[in-house]
Amino acid sequence: MSAPVAHAVEAAAEVSPITEKIGHLLHELSVIPFSESASFSLTNYTFWLIVAIILLLVFFTIGSRKVKLVPSGIGNLAEAGVEFVRNGICVDVMGPEGKKYFPFLGTMFFFVLFNNLLGNIPPALPGTGTVGTTFTWAIIVFIVYNGIGIKKVGFFKYIKSFVPHGTPWALAWLIFILEILSHLLRPFTLGLRLFANMYAGHVMLGVFAIFAALFIEKFTAVSVAVVPLSVLMQIVLRVFELIVAILQAYIFSILTAVYIDGALHAGEH
Repeated sequence: MSAPVAHAVEAAAEVSPITEKIGHLLHELSVIPFSESASFSLTNYTFWLIVAIILLLVFFTIGSRKVKLVPSGIGNLAEAGVEFVRNGICVDVMGPEGKKYFPFLGTMFFFVLFNNLLGNIPPALPGTGTVGTTFTWAIIVFIVYNGIGIKKVGFFKYIKSFVPHGTPWALAWLIFILEILSHLLRPFTLGLRLFANMYAGHVMLGVFAIFAALFIEKFTAVSVAVVPLSVLMQIVLRVFELIVAILQAYIFSILTAVYIDGALHAGEH
């Protein structure tokens, strides 16, 4: 066997464990049955989604059990979170009228937040790491904000509001079609943004964990450099994922508030 061919075979042998481990990682991050013997459908993501909901209920149950003038501990954290969503998202975006939409936006914000944060704790997976969860919420948002607009001004006036007043008739149909497409794309972009951020982050964490595991197996000069770097990247990415988890819950909620505000003021421009 010639030297180039031998090197190629040797390189392929070195790569195969990485390929195998990455394939295993992607399988672990896929939607798979949580229990093979279960007679009902419970996937790995659904299991952790249920865990996140239970933790969310426990958190607010404890936080609201003993309401004090000056809350402390979990109560203080729960109150700060509620005030942030009510004032920092609902009121800031929609004005005083936004307070009545706090139950919907608050539920959505804390659901997304707890699922995002739980996914940062191994071996948990984020419930928001599947398109089934994120697109369901995105479709709910689409139905809610359009329903609000239709209820307030009526169906025909709401549809008419897609074209600004004073638009020349020649451009009105083009703008109307573009607005319809824009509205129809909102659930897709809203759901895809959240899913992609949560899923991609876990893939990156897994890849650096694989590199560390592979080089630890064979102690070489390269592993001395690669393993610490992989561990460092794990720490950096964990911190980054924590920020992303909070930021994505905020973005998802504030975009929803913007859509609701636009529906509330349909026909006023």
